[in-house]
Amino acid sequence: MKSEARKIFPLTILAVFLISFAPMAYASTLTVNLNPKTGLAKVDSVSTTKIIFTYPAGSMVSNYLKNVSSSLKLNSAFNSGTQGVQELQGSFDDEDSHVSVRNMSVAIDYTAKGNTTALVIYKVTNITAWVSGVFRVVNGTVMADLRWRSFVVLGAMNLEMEDHSVDINLVGSSVQDSLASNEMASSFMFGAFGGGSVWDRPTLNFSALNSPLSTWTKNYDAGTNTTTFTKTINGQSTFTASIDYNGQKYSLSAVSDPTGVVAVQGYANAQGDSLVMAPSPASSAGLLAVGVVVILAGAALGYLALRSRARAKIPPPPTSLSA
Repeated sequence: MKSEARKIFPLTILAVFLISFAPMAYASTLTVNLNPKTGLAKVDSVSTTKIIFTYPAGSMVSNYLKNVSSSLKLNSAFNSGTQGVQELQGSFDDEDSHVSVRNMSVAIDYTAKGNTTALVIYKVTNITAWVSGVFRVVNGTVMADLRWRSFVVLGAMNLEMEDHSVDINLVGSSVQDSLASNEMASSFMFGAFGGGSVWDRPTLNFSALNSPLSTWTKNYDAGTNTTTFTKTINGQSTFTASIDYNGQKYSLSAVSDPTGVVAVQGYANAQGDSLVMAPSPASSAGLLAVGVVVILAGAALGYLALRSRARAKIPPPPTSLSA
């Protein structure tokens, strides 16, 4: 057993070395709802991390991980000035120092399930934050600057959640927390991956949505008076690293389809990374209709006036004279 362990550890470290040259990929959805009346933005980010480690059946790794089954769910709220809010604020400041995170709520859900050939770690992090400082007025026009939407949280994001101290960001923390109830499996995974750069990769990463808003798909709903911009990265952004060792294959992989949604009350046009508020087409159509009615009413009144004048100019018929 010890001899096999000595063979496996260098193997897994080499796999991490190979992965460090490829970007990690995660499923993520970012939804930003803007309200010009309150000047606030509601940000809902869902980051899904799926780590799949495959190994040969009957190997030492399989014996360690085939019975792993654990889960962890936590949620908490954080006010302005707390550590978690400050760390999220810091990631926004890298793109736009004018926005300010007022508060946020965080929910995380870890599950880990192993069988004879694979360990799957699945983590969902849901952050809802209220952000101010998004809107500004330029030459009388209201604009919303959204450069910060493609934020990335670098480093650990440590939070106190339900009497647990957890890092909700880094891959290594995701692995350790999801395997907290299985010391043997956790020790093995840390020994195999802790020395690689994959351990410090962020999961709160929306950099894939950094294309200008003017390239996103726009839709205006006149019924709700809401303009929506959406962006989905075409196809799955995936990475897979694998290696054969003595005829046995080991691999580590992840999958992502990032999606972004930006919605604003009212009609807006995209200009680079900003939204520019403008009169809605429905309002313009209404004004046009009112104008048409006014013109028609004016024409009718003019016609009646001319007709009245014409009648006034016609002399009365002559009266008959009796002999």
